[in-house]
Order: sequence, then structure tokens, then C-alpha cells
Amino acid sequence: MAVIFYLSGTGNSLYAAQKAQDALTDCRLEKMGDYLRSPYKVQDDILGIVCPVYCFALPPFAAEFLRQLQAAPAYCFALVTMGANAGFALKQLHQLLAAQNIRLDYAQDIAMPDNFFAVPEFIRSKMLTAAEDKLAGMQRRLTAKEQDLSRCRDAFLWEHGGTALGWKFIRGILQADRPQVDGQKCVGCGICARICPAGNISMQDGRPTFGNSCAVCLGCLHWCPQSAIRAGRKKINSKTRYVNPQISIEKMDKVGR
Repeated sequence: MAVIFYLSGTGNSLYAAQKAQDALTDCRLEKMGDYLRSPYKVQDDILGIVCPVYCFALPPFAAEFLRQLQAAPAYCFALVTMGANAGFALKQLHQLLAAQNIRLDYAQDIAMPDNFFAVPEFIRSKMLTAAEDKLAGMQRRLTAKEQDLSRCRDAFLWEHGGTALGWKFIRGILQADRPQVDGQKCVGCGICARICPAGNISMQDGRPTFGNSCAVCLGCLHWCPQSAIRAGRKKINSKTRYVNPQISIEKMDKVGR
């Protein structure tokens, strides 16, 4: 049996996880957040990890998942989706797995449209087309159980400065880890609470309430049909909204549960 744990805010990593699932037999998807809320010893022979890249590194939420992961698979692979540069995310993932005595066999990064910086529609289209070719290659390698860690690269510049500066900008200047709702726009649909991978949003009196464990995935901003949510100084409108076109809100809500 096989399991793929994933973290996804606007669908890119979920789509990549589904593509990997298609290449394997008897494979299920599980959300990292669900595992963190109820950890267990994974018994599957094949283990997959899929998540985005934040600030040229792993999302802190994914890193915490890896620190708690208990598994001893015969084959382990990792995929990261990125806007432009994977930095040292895969090397970091490799190291965190090794700390848990889990051997990583195959790793791949896949460029897909960014959900933090606005990307013109024609560039999004090109990126998604190119991603399909890379995902197809990934599927062939998983089917063959190939071993390839060439993408687990050193990235000294990002590891020793770029990532810290990126988070200082996101959390300190933009304050993007502090989502808020515009009560005049919100219609109480609850989509934000349903898709939050960290379980950081609850509905109270028909309005979302935010906790203190934001994963900074920006899913609540991009999925909100009314553009009623902002994250600090970060706002989304109809032109800057991005969700993976192959992923519906139903899939974001249901897959992996």
C-alpha cells in the first residue's frame, strides 16, 4: 500500500499529489494537518510527501509535519511545487526525513503559478502546460521506483539569508500570517474554514474567526468568492486570484479526509 501526505493552499500541490497517486497502486492521499492532529505510525510500503515551497524553503507547517512523522517505508519520494526557485527545500526535506530515519529515494521540483505574487494569465498558462510534461515524467519515474536525489541541492544563499529575509518581509512587514475578514463583504459561506490546512479558521456567528497557527498558504484569500479576506497588507482581487484550474473547492475540502 502507498500513502501521500500533502499540504496545499490553492491546489497546485494537491494536483501534483493526485498525479503521483495515479502512478501508484492502492494509494491514498492524506492531509498533513490531519496527521499532525492525530499522529500514528505509518505502515505503508510507499510514502510520498508533496508540498509547496515558501521563501526558498519548506513551509514551516510541512517541516513540523516531517519532525513528527513516524514511518519506515521501502520507497519514499518527495515533490515540491514552486513559483520560480525551489531554493534548498528538497535538501531540507531530505535532512528532516533522515532525522526520522526515513530514507528518501526520489525528489522532484515542479514549477507552477505562484499564489503570492501576481502572475499574468498567459504566463500561468505556459507554466501549467510545462508542468504537465514534468508531472508525466514524474509518474514514469515513480512507476519504475527510480532513485534520484539530484534535485536535493545546496542553496547557500537562500539557506543562510534569503529565507530569513523572506519571512521577515511576509510576517514582519506584510503581516501575512494575520488574516482578517471584511464583515461587509463576507457572506458566511464557510469556504475558508473548510479548506484551511492548519485548522486555523472556525466559523462563529456566521463569520470566520482566525487562530494563531496560520500556515500562510493564502488559501482563504484566493478561495473566498467575495474577496472578503486579507492577510495583513496582502489582498486578493479578481485579477490576482489564483487557484489551480484542475482543482475544485470540493476536492480541496474532501480529498485526503
